[in-house]
Amino acid sequence: MENIVRRIEDDIFTNIGGKKYYETRVVHKTMFGDTSGDNEYFMNSLWHRTIDGKELNEYDDDYTLAVGCSHTFGSGCSKPWPWYIENCYNAGVPGASIYDMIDVAFAIYEEKPFKKLMMFCPHGERLIVFKHGKDYALVPFNEEQLKNYKYIDLDTKIYYNNRSLNHLLYFCEKENIEFRYVNSNSLRFLRNFKKLIVDKASDNSHFGNETQKNFATYMQNLEPQIKCS
Repeated sequence: MENIVRRIEDDIFTNIGGKKYYETRVVHKTMFGDTSGDNEYFMNSLWHRTIDGKELNEYDDDYTLAVGCSHTFGSGCSKPWPWYIENCYNAGVPGASIYDMIDVAFAIYEEKPFKKLMMFCPHGERLIVFKHGKDYALVPFNEEQLKNYKYIDLDTKIYYNNRSLNHLLYFCEKENIEFRYVNSNSLRFLRNFKKLIVDKASDNSHFGNETQKNFATYMQNLEPQIKCS
């Protein structure tokens, strides 16, 4: 998990006031493009934005794990969607790809096994590439690295997305984990969920609090793709 957040921090975003964005156990008023000062960001020791910085070992054994990108982290809003769900641990990481989400899920399972998993992946075309001995996330903010890989078509990106997802599906089925997920490329996601997207966050690029609440309801009501026996 540390490698993921360090990559996002070092490759995409700059420091503010000499402090790292992802400094843990500290209240941040500015975070990943949200310079409004309207929201407080407080991460626990695993760099996750949980309610009041609650640590993983403080959650009940029957907790739900939520993995995702900045829309799950809650960039620009005061209450990300996992916070609306009882006993749900928010492991959203800004800039995360589906590969990162799966890595986070596996790492957390090693620390504290879960029986319910929710994955929110609205940008399924994101890729991780390796260049000059370092991995890079191909996200809009990372234009310098992105320009070298524009030839990769959407079908190819989603192909590798689905291969990774299949590994997670197999794992959840084998371990008897209830698994709900949203996994789509950006354009299809906006088309399919436009009725749920009703406001913008204070950074003017992510979901606002009402939209976050809508997606919490949607994820709770979503029929599990993998059911516990």
